[in-house]
Amino acid sequence: MKKGLPLSGKNDNRATNKAADVERYTCDESLAASKGAAFNTRVRITVISFRCRLADADGISAKAAIDGLVHCGVLRDDSAKEVGEVCYRQHKVKNAEEERTLLEIEEMK
Repeated sequence: MKKGLPLSGKNDNRATNKAADVERYTCDESLAASKGAAFNTRVRITVISFRCRLADADGISAKAAIDGLVHCGVLRDDSAKEVGEVCYRQHKVKNAEEERTLLEIEEMK
């Protein structure tokens, strides 16, 4: 099973440094309220960043987003026992309105 969680949203309180901006999950329903949302197997998380300006290979971090997945109950824990792999990809977009981050969570067999 693969679940994609788009993380985007307008934030009028943006910091001067856009790289430090943490995006919010935009959904009408709390992830914690979703029954059966937690994975029962180890997972692979792929972080796909869509940005006007691509970052260095080590410039993308998903620590806060993965902690949020644990906090809202999508993942039981972010330890190596639960999260087997975290991968990063980037795609260049033409303008700021297209910028977003997508998390794909896939069960590992």
